[in-house]
Formats: sequence, structure tokens, C-alpha cells
Amino acid sequence: MAVHGQIAVADVGNNLAAARTMAWRIVFIYVVLVGIWILIQSGIPIAPFVGIQIEPLTWKQTLAGWFFVASTGWLLYLLLERGLALIEDAQQALRLRDRAIESSVNAILITDCRQPDQPIVYVNPAFERITGYTRKESIGRNPRFLHGPDVDQPELEAVRLAVKEQRECQVLLRNYRKDGTMFWNELAVAPVKDDIGEVTHYVGVQNDISEMRRYQDELARQSNFDTLTGLANRNLLADRVRVALARADRYSNGIAIAVIDLDNFKLVNDSLGHVVGDQLLKLVAERLKSCMRAVDTVARIGGDEFVLVLVDQGSEQVVSSEVYRIVETFGKPYVVGDQELFVTGSVGVAFSPRDGVEIGPLLKNAESAMYRAKESGRNNLQFYTEAMNAIVSERLALTNKLRRAVERNELFLHYQPLVDVQSNQFFGTEALVRWRHPELGIVSPAKFIPLAEETGMIVAIGEWVLRTACMQNKAWQDAGLPRIAVAVNISARQFREKGLVQTIERILEESGLDSRYLELEVTEGVIMHDIEQVIAILQQIKSLGVKLSIDDFGTGYSSLSYLKRFPVDRLKIDQSFVRDITSDPDDAAIAQAVINLGHSLDLKVIAEGVETQEQLDFLRDHGCDEKQGYLISRPVPAEDFARLLMTARAVAELPEP
Repeated sequence: MAVHGQIAVADVGNNLAAARTMAWRIVFIYVVLVGIWILIQSGIPIAPFVGIQIEPLTWKQTLAGWFFVASTGWLLYLLLERGLALIEDAQQALRLRDRAIESSVNAILITDCRQPDQPIVYVNPAFERITGYTRKESIGRNPRFLHGPDVDQPELEAVRLAVKEQRECQVLLRNYRKDGTMFWNELAVAPVKDDIGEVTHYVGVQNDISEMRRYQDELARQSNFDTLTGLANRNLLADRVRVALARADRYSNGIAIAVIDLDNFKLVNDSLGHVVGDQLLKLVAERLKSCMRAVDTVARIGGDEFVLVLVDQGSEQVVSSEVYRIVETFGKPYVVGDQELFVTGSVGVAFSPRDGVEIGPLLKNAESAMYRAKESGRNNLQFYTEAMNAIVSERLALTNKLRRAVERNELFLHYQPLVDVQSNQFFGTEALVRWRHPELGIVSPAKFIPLAEETGMIVAIGEWVLRTACMQNKAWQDAGLPRIAVAVNISARQFREKGLVQTIERILEESGLDSRYLELEVTEGVIMHDIEQVIAILQQIKSLGVKLSIDDFGTGYSSLSYLKRFPVDRLKIDQSFVRDITSDPDDAAIAQAVINLGHSLDLKVIAEGVETQEQLDFLRDHGCDEKQGYLISRPVPAEDFARLLMTARAVAELPEP
């Protein structure tokens, strides 16, 4: 239609010029003929051989005749010009409409419903661009060639019905380009009627919304799937569980919800970084999926928390066997880069209908069982019982009480001596936080420290511990007691806080404690994340004059190439290796390796958790420099530690600044 339309418009343009010429000719002929009549009426011979005997016109009549000829000739021209102007306006509108259709970003096609099979009679350039079919390849064909293999789309029936009923319709179709690629076509179809109201053609406007559809699909995917692992997320999990519960109710089957929380996953993140941690999570997800049936669901609902939905389960024994099989499979080693990592999981299982018939209670009960598994030593499976609700309630209540502990002065510090192995001299103390609740009494650090880490409260608590320890050490010095260093643990969350160095500097200034009497302990896991930034922070702390030590050494994944770059003064052997050092060859070997490593880097090595003489003898025989543990003293209040300092046989006092 565009080509024919353009030719027609061009022809009409030429015809308009010819029409104007013709109008002038008509007016001229009219004037000539009427002028001849006037001349004849005036008695003037128009040719020598013509002689007509008539009554001559007076000069007034002749003048009136010529005025009539001139005025009517001019009116005739105006009428003709007006008609031509209307035609020209119509043709300009036609040209504009033609250019608009040709320039449209949407594909436009017109079919002729008067012909058999309703062939295409016009397509615009956008149609050629979107579909890849040229005008020549499209005209004369029914539009069904765009449907490709999707000839049974329900929306096509809606189009056929609209054409049959001669009305408009709008549908979303899967169409196919000439190269075979699919695109989403938002199609609007409308009938075109002639002057007497008969439908002669149909116009279709196609809008390629493939990009919008991909964006919508991506949003839907993100709202239903975990972006890291590709597993179902909490939203999709809820849908799957609802479907599974409805099916179970219909067929009188059970379903099981298993919540798996990876044990000590934080250690991997802190030691090897989040990149390795994320890669490990992907591998765990892949392995879990490989263990599951197609009808079951694997979801990730938290950082290291996964949920399994096992459908059509007959008994608790069957579920237990199935979950144990899955846990054993994903507990095998994982290879990330050049490292072999081992992961265990604490698993809690809730069974429907016994433990609930809705996702909320089922998931809550499975999580209660999972927390019970963690409290039972991790790496085990627990089925939900009603008594487990108390665990979750207690955890929530403890979290709320902990939030108020600092402002209510419920936290306090105990101090444990740090002693030289060879000379038996005190050279320092470690400040350890304790919590005395007015109703609960003394709350174990093993209970509230992990809660503080998870909730972020550890930052405020850690700052309080640092300030209190510095002020206490300064108070001891002002009281004339020997000048020793106080060691304070810096948590992973604290270390990642912006302004840590400024906080340390401010607390030293506020307390008046010289920086040489402060030692900060960071765990091995903390310093192995984002190495270059960690080194920069450690160097800033070191520039204040503060000593640094690596706590829990041997439990992480330290790289020796990085370790020698850390500006630290001391390595601390974790108590888990000291506990069985005299009976477990592996622990003994690790302790010996840490001692040798520390000395090779010119670092002091201290062993924590020394409780027996046999342990101390081993450490002394193998060159350990310093000791800490119940064999020397339990952690004690500040006033008791002051008496220890006064009664100690020897103290390795640091010089005054």
C-alpha cells in the first residue's frame, strides 16, 4: 500500500497542477465565447464573410455585458480554485497519514477480507524490521506464517472470533521472525469499512514487547528465585508448600519440611571471603538439587539456610531415612578453587499434618527443631516436638533482654591472667564480658555472644567492653598496681565497622590509658577476608602503639603468604587444640606447627584453655611462650584480679611511658 499510496499521491499532485491549468482554460474559453457573443450583439463583424443583421447594443449594454463576463469568469475561477484547494488539503492529509504509517515504530499490516484467505496487501517498514520479512515476501500471504510452530495458541482463536464478528480485539502472541527467533507480539486488530459500512479490510498493529517481557520475566524470577543459587526463594517456597499441602489433603499423604542450617559457615566467609562463601553455597545448592526428586522442592531462605519440601511421605521413619541420605550426600567435601572444604548441617524436620497444616507453623516448627539440633552439638537431625517451641521463645526473649543489657548496666567484665610459660610471670590479662540478668542470673557468653553477633548488637557491646577495660587498666595503674597490658577481643562485626580506628583512638584518649597497655585480639577468620583492606586497618591500629594478636589460630584457613604481612605480635593457639593435646596426635601436631610457625615469624605464641599440668608440660617442652587457662586462674572480677596482681610472685611489668 505504501508504494501504491506514494504513486497515487504523486499522481494527484501532478493532476492538481494540470487541474489548475484546466481551470484557467475553462475560464478563458468562457470569457472568449461570451465576449464573441457581446461583440456580435454590438454589431461588430467578427469576420469579413460573416454578416448578421441585428439591433446594435448601446454602449451601456456593451459595458454591462463585459462587466458580467469579467465577474462571472472570476467567480467561476474562485469556485474551481476552492474545489482544487479542498482536494489539495485532502491529499496533504493523505500524504501525512502515509508518512506516519511508514514511520511508525510499530509494525502495521493490512489484510483484504474480500479476497480468499484474506491476504496481506500492505506492510510498513517497521513490519519488515521486526519480522525480517520484506514487503515482497509478505504481501499476498495470510498472516499465519508469523505463528511459526505455535499454531495452537489460545489467543489465535480470539483473533479468529473477532474477525468473524467483525470487531476489534487485542491479544498477546508468540510470533516468529524470518530467522526463527521468537518475539512477543502485542497485536491489536481492527476492521476497516468502506463508504457504505461494509468491512473490506483489517488493520493489524504489532508491538514487539520482547524486551519488556524479558524484564517482567526477570522480575518474576527475582521475586521467586534466589539470585545466587537459582533455588526457590521464600515466596516460591510458600506457593509450593501450599500446593503440596492441598495435594496431601486430597490424597491423604504427608509432607515434610526440613530446614538445614550450615554449621560454622560464618567461619568460611570470615576466613576465605564472601566470594569463596558464595561459591560454596552454589555447590551446596547444586548438590541438594541432585539429591531431590523432581516433585520435591529445594529453597534458600537465608544466608546459609536451606529448606527441603518432601511430598508424598508416608511416615516419619521414611522421612528420616530420606533426609539422612540427603545430608550425608551434601556433607561430602567440596572443592572451591584449590581448596577442599567440608560442610555439615543442623537439620530440623516438621511433618504435616502432625506438626501443622499451614506453611507458617510448619516452617516455624522445623526451625525450632533446627535450633535444637544446633544446641545438641550441630551436625545432627532433630524432629519437631512441642517442647521445642520453648527454644525459639527463649531465643527471642533473650535477644530482647540483651538489647537492654548495656543501658541497664547488666554487663560486666572478668579478667583472666596471661602468664609467661618459663618465668611464670604475669604480663597481661584478657577482658571477658559477662552478663548478669536480674531474673535469669548469669547468662553464659556461649548463649548471648552469638545472638549479639547475629543482631549486630556486638558492635555496641564491643565498644563498651573496650572502653571499660581501658578505664579499668588505667584505674589499676593509678592505684599503683604493676603496669600490664589488657587484651580485648574485636569481633568480626566490629572490625568491619567504619571508624574502628577512630573509636579505639578516642577511647584511649578518654580513658587516659597509654596505647602500649592495650592489646587487641582479632580472630583468624576476620583477617582472612578482604586481605588488603585488613592489612591497612591493622597497620592503622598498630600506628597507635596498640599490640595485636590473632585469636583462635588454627581454626581457619590462613595463608602463610598473607600471615607474614600482618603487623601482629602474637599468635593464640585455640583451646580446641589444647584440650586433647596430650592424647590426640593431630591436636599435638597442630599445636607444634603453630608454635614453630609463630617463632619463624618472630611472634610470641600463647596457648589458651590450659587446664592441666600435663598440657602445660607439653607446651613448655615444645617451646610455647605463654599460657592462659583455668590451671593459672579462672576469669575473675576486677577487684579479685587486682589482688592477684598484688600477691603474684612475679609480674613482667611494662615500663612507664
